[in-house]
Formats: sequence, C-alpha cells, structure tokens
Amino acid sequence: MRITRTFTHRPRRSLRRVIRPTVQWLHRWLGLTLGLLLVLAGLSGSLLVFNHELDERLNPQLFHNRVPCAAPLDVAGAVASLQRQWPQAKVGSVYLPSHPGASYGLYFKAPGVGDAEAMLDSCSGAVLGSRSREEFGLDAPRLMPSLQRWHANLLQGKPGRAALGWLALAWVALLAAGLLLAWPTPAQGWKRALNVRWRQNAYRANFDLHRSAGLLAIVLMLVTAVTGFYNGLPELARALVGQVAPVSAEHRAIALPALAKGEAGISWNDAKAIAEQHLSDGAILLALNRLPDRGLYQVRLRRADDWQRTGTLRLLIDIRSGAVIETVNPLAGPAGDRFLAALFPLHSGQFGAATGRAVMVGAGLLPALFFITGLSTWIMRRRRKTA
Repeated sequence: MRITRTFTHRPRRSLRRVIRPTVQWLHRWLGLTLGLLLVLAGLSGSLLVFNHELDERLNPQLFHNRVPCAAPLDVAGAVASLQRQWPQAKVGSVYLPSHPGASYGLYFKAPGVGDAEAMLDSCSGAVLGSRSREEFGLDAPRLMPSLQRWHANLLQGKPGRAALGWLALAWVALLAAGLLLAWPTPAQGWKRALNVRWRQNAYRANFDLHRSAGLLAIVLMLVTAVTGFYNGLPELARALVGQVAPVSAEHRAIALPALAKGEAGISWNDAKAIAEQHLSDGAILLALNRLPDRGLYQVRLRRADDWQRTGTLRLLIDIRSGAVIETVNPLAGPAGDRFLAALFPLHSGQFGAATGRAVMVGAGLLPALFFITGLSTWIMRRRRKTA
C-alpha cells in the first residue's frame, strides 16, 4: 500500500508585513520623543520666514534714520562714529543701508561692552541703539535674535547647531517610516488612503487626518528636513553632495597671512570702492566684513537673480594690497554649488518670493498638526486596548 503525504504551504508573508511592526515602533517612538522639539522648531521657523520684517516692525527706532539727508555717511564715517561712542571698539562687519532712510548695522567688540550689534543713523552717525544677539530675551530688541538663535542652535552655539542637524536626519527617518506605513496597498487604493472619515469616531478621524495629511505633505516635509540637515551640519552635507556632484572648494578655508598688530591695511572705503568696480549682473553691495586674522575683506553682494535676501555672491579682497583674490559665485558654479546654494533659501522661504514664504510658513505648522494627531491616536488606541 502506497502512502501519499500531502504538504500544506503557508502563504509567504510580504516583506511589507514582516517589517511593518518594526517600522511602526520606529515611527511611534521617534514621533513621541522628538515631536515636541520638532513642533517648537517648526513654529519658530514659521515666524522667522518674516524675521527681518518683524524685527523692523518691533524696533523701528533701530532701523530708520531720525531725519532724512541728501548725502549719507560713508562706511569709514560710520565706523568712526561708532568708535567715538566706544573708543576701543573693533568693528568686524558693516551692513549698508538697504534703502534711503535706512540705518547702518555694525557688528563690533569692545572691552566691557556686552552689546555687539549697533545701528547708526546713516545721515548723522548717531547711535540709534545697540543689542547683544547672544543674550536671550523676549523684549522687542532681543526677541527676533533670540528666536533666530533658538531655531538655529537651541541657544547652544555650534553643539546645538549640530544637534539640530542630527534631529533633521532623525526627522527624515520618521517621515520615511510614516510614508511606508501610510502608502496604500492595491486593495486600499489612493482614494481610501486620502479620505478622512470625520463622522465615524474621534480615533478614526485623527488617524485618517494624520495619514492623509502626511501623504499630501510628505515632499514638503522632506525638503524642510533635508535643508534643515544642511543648516545644522553644512560640512557633512557638503561632503555628501560632493560624492555625487562637483562642488567648489569651501571659500571659508581661503586665508592670507594675518594682519600684524599695528600693520596698516586698506580702509573700509577703499574696500567698498574696489568691490564696486566688480559689480555685474545687476549686483548690489550689502555688507563688508573685515577679517584681519585671515588677511582679508569679505564683501557680500546680491545679484539681481539671487535666491536669498542676504546674497550668495562674495568677493575676497587682500586687506594689504586691495587685490581681489577670489570671487565666490555659487549660482554660476558647478551643479553641486548651485544645489547647496538653494538649500538655505528653500528652508527660509526666500526661494519663490511670496509663494515660497507661504509654503514654508505652512511647513512650519505641519509638525504641530502631526504631533497632535499622532499623540491623540496613540492615546486613544491604548485606551481601547485597556478597555
């Protein structure tokens, strides 16, 4: 007698079903542990889209001349006016008036003076006010600088900036996990995945809103996270981009012998005049930075087609001879330079004018939406399990 043995084959579980519990755990705990920090970063970022406008509105006395004039002070005159107020002040940067009637902005260091930023009437040279951008405060002069420092480095300088870079990378992982969980199967279809069943119950409404909004906003959030990673860890991001696209040498590494104590260099006015001879493509002069430790003046310019308000074009001028030793123009550089030059304008809403600002304000509000709906869903699910 022949015995026939039959075997039952269990259906193979799809890879998605196998890894889903791990992905759920990752998404849940990244969201719960990092969510509140992402919410605060997002809300502060939404306000910082209008950083300059809000700062000017809160402190009009710092940004506008007291009386109009036909011939404003030159750069050297503004520096001299500051040094009459603080004779031992060493001025590092001068931001030129952005329009007729606007003030000068000077960054300086002076013994025994806590403030490091001063605004001067560009007609009379009178000091309109000064403040420290490193001192936390919620009063009008310190509010926007404090908010900017919180968003950029958690008020912790370089370590905080790096921490936010890694936070942005963790956010990418959180978003990737959420996308994998929310991606509809062929049986579900996109219509069901994007539908929010408001009337079924609170749990279902929160869950559906969390999923559908996540699918709709995933690209915007990934752009915000990736650009945030660059802002926090620019050297690492630059190195990674350099692996796939040509990137120019970092101009911050360019240096000449330091200016010796007592050694004369070209004046502020000389540096400005030299820079003005190299203006092209509708560029305008924004600021001059005096860098004696690197033997340079760095001049900041903005092209007519620039992507950011503070400009991407730089001139490096020999502080001794006045020779232009380097022109840094990422917008005319290789593909890697152009990509990197777009990241900060994208993150700050400067790319795309009013539309770009509106989009990035919305991006800053999204972490709050996802934290609230995600936390509510998790709490209601736990209650249902223990009921």
